[in-house]
Amino acid sequence: MRFTINIATRSYLDYRRVSQACVTAIVLLLALLGWNVTRVSWNFGELRRLKADSAVFEGRLGSRPAGVSEKEYTRMLASINFFNDVIARKSYAWLGLLELLENATPEGISLVSLVPDKKAGELKIDGRAKSFSTVQSYLEKLEDSKTFTDIMLLSHNEVAAGDTVKGVLFKISCRVVTP
Repeated sequence: MRFTINIATRSYLDYRRVSQACVTAIVLLLALLGWNVTRVSWNFGELRRLKADSAVFEGRLGSRPAGVSEKEYTRMLASINFFNDVIARKSYAWLGLLELLENATPEGISLVSLVPDKKAGELKIDGRAKSFSTVQSYLEKLEDSKTFTDIMLLSHNEVAAGDTVKGVLFKISCRVVTP
């Protein structure tokens, strides 16, 4: 007896359950999309409200309060600007800068003054050296350093303090790159 049943040709997928799973996934994704859209729109509304409140507060801060004379108001603003300037100057990392300069300064160089220019972002260094070759080695050491850039020798003058004592006054301009 020969049986001619081919079991491999029949598909055993339950298309009804696959369709139900797809529909359920689509409904769930649409619900998540709707929830995200409402969250985003609520956040944009909140952002607009906060910007409006910020503009109101900025307007209040920019004008003189009622009951305060113009003279008192300008004096108070000058005092606030003075203290903000003091805070800005104190926030400069002088110890770090001095340590970097100490590491870069060779023997025979004495620094007389350091003047930071925050607007130009420069540091001006005035100093004295025993000879111009010492100044050259100082410039080379500053250039080799990764901390100082745009190094320029602004001026140098030989000075004789006596018959045997000679030296060089120099001015250097550079930018300090803090790591």
